[in-house]
Amino acid sequence: MPSDHSTLLGFTRGLLWLMLALVAAAFLFVVASGGALVAIWPDIAVEAKNSQVFVDAETMRPQLFALLGILAAILAAAVYVLRQLQALVASAATDPFIPANAGRLRRIGWALVIVQLLALPLGWVAGHIAVSTSKFANMGGLDLNSILAILLVFVLAAVFERGAAMRAELEGTV
Repeated sequence: MPSDHSTLLGFTRGLLWLMLALVAAAFLFVVASGGALVAIWPDIAVEAKNSQVFVDAETMRPQLFALLGILAAILAAAVYVLRQLQALVASAATDPFIPANAGRLRRIGWALVIVQLLALPLGWVAGHIAVSTSKFANMGGLDLNSILAILLVFVLAAVFERGAAMRAELEGTV
């Protein structure tokens, strides 16, 4: 019978693969949206104008490309974070307190910092092309929960680094 630890790790592995698939699907949607902006812009402009969400549907095409580019970069960072988490979970089954895991956590932290930095221009662009009362205009910007998560990841990286150093020190004395 599998232990609770191995069951939880197996569930986490499956969940990470599902999240990776969803992020990949979102990335493909962003790329397809960029292609649609090129191929059928007049139809999109008419629909955008009729939606009453956008300030000036006729001239927002460059901003939409910028928005899609920022979203693609955020999704690429999400893929990177998920791949680092997969490697972390894989090693947690055998030995979590290794220097590589501290490095993985630190890289996750920096990727999350990049996502937060990308959220600033995302919010700026969305706020300039959409009417202020729409949900679209309020996307992006700084998020306190994300900042706290970033701090937590960096603290965990330091804990893992210290745990690996303590293990190496203990093995050196035995």
